[in-house]
Amino acid sequence: MKKVFAALLLTLVLLGLSAPAMASTGTIHIVQRGQTLEGIARWYGVDLWTLARANGIVNPNRIYVGQRLVIPTGYSAPVGATYIVKPGDTLYSIARRYGVSVWAIAQANGIYNLQLIYVGQRLVIPGSAPAPPPAPVPTAKPPAPTTGWRGEYYVGTTPSGGPTFVRTDSAINFRWGTGGPDARVGVDSFSVHWTRTILFKGGLYRFTARVDDGVRIWIDGQPILDAWRVQPETVYQVDVVLTPGNHTVAVDYFEDTGVATVQVGFTRLGDGAIVVPTPVPTVVPTSPTPAGAWYGEYFNNETLSGSPAATRHDGAIGFEWGGGVPISGVGADHFSVRWTRTAAFFSDNYAFCAMSDDGVRIYFDGRLVLDEWHPSNSVAYCGETDVAAGNHQVRVEYYESGGNALIYVWWERR
Repeated sequence: MKKVFAALLLTLVLLGLSAPAMASTGTIHIVQRGQTLEGIARWYGVDLWTLARANGIVNPNRIYVGQRLVIPTGYSAPVGATYIVKPGDTLYSIARRYGVSVWAIAQANGIYNLQLIYVGQRLVIPGSAPAPPPAPVPTAKPPAPTTGWRGEYYVGTTPSGGPTFVRTDSAINFRWGTGGPDARVGVDSFSVHWTRTILFKGGLYRFTARVDDGVRIWIDGQPILDAWRVQPETVYQVDVVLTPGNHTVAVDYFEDTGVATVQVGFTRLGDGAIVVPTPVPTVVPTSPTPAGAWYGEYFNNETLSGSPAATRHDGAIGFEWGGGVPISGVGADHFSVRWTRTAAFFSDNYAFCAMSDDGVRIYFDGRLVLDEWHPSNSVAYCGETDVAAGNHQVRVEYYESGGNALIYVWWERR
């Protein structure tokens, strides 16, 4: 009997030694959407595995929104100014305002998805003097779309660093000729960065730009037009599908020498989203995919097998179906989706990211760049690859096993 008791006592001691150490004191961090354990660890200056052990986390990829993490004593968020996100803000515009890089702010705040910030969020701006605590933000109605374009005007053909001046323009509709927008930037070798949040009805939209010289256009951080070159007056048109709601449009422009012109606008062409009844005999779209849209094939199985039960054009891959069905004809559980689209890219290194429940894979020009084909609880993953300038095909595959269904996909330049 004594030997049995001794063996049991030894087992309990060994289990206690191997159990994860839970920190009893320290700062409490609430996990926000788009954050990763690695990003949070960088934010507080703590080793990833130290943070994991302090919270009893075995798999550092499995954290969830709302989770309370104990930051071990002795570690704290980086010193810097505190900025409260306002309606119409993007990480891009905030970084420009403070003269730091987007990734510096993202890393300082544990943000991995550069498109996921929200009004009222407190951001630490690294390398800046701490700001006094802001006044409480009063409860208000949801932010309305901005009524004008925020224009940041720069000396030089690259809109970077601090702007020379900032003003609100009612429209991007300028024919300065051999003149310029303001004596402070001159008549040649200047650039402008405009941003605006616009409420769209949803559907297929045509964006038109008439420029002399260069222009670039983004929607919600994704490039839709890149004509960044010295050129005579030229007209560009690009068609994109947008979901109903607010979208942030950004326009960059530069003037080299001679005549200066920039006119940017858009018009709605139609609904844009096309749903094909089930079943469909082939995986080829029954009508051309609108530019900027995803062609989605929805399957009533987890393996993308056979013919899709339904297809449609989706403006973006950003869905939180919960326990509901993704599309008529497909069940709420045990389904899969394959999306494909052609998109314009700059020459750069890109991170292709997804947050999903459950599995996801991303292919770039047929090459697998992200493979997380397993059960997941809304965890964000990214895979990096070098990209040549031009149009490329992106394919996303996703499956839902059971419970809540969620999938977000995005990419960002590193």
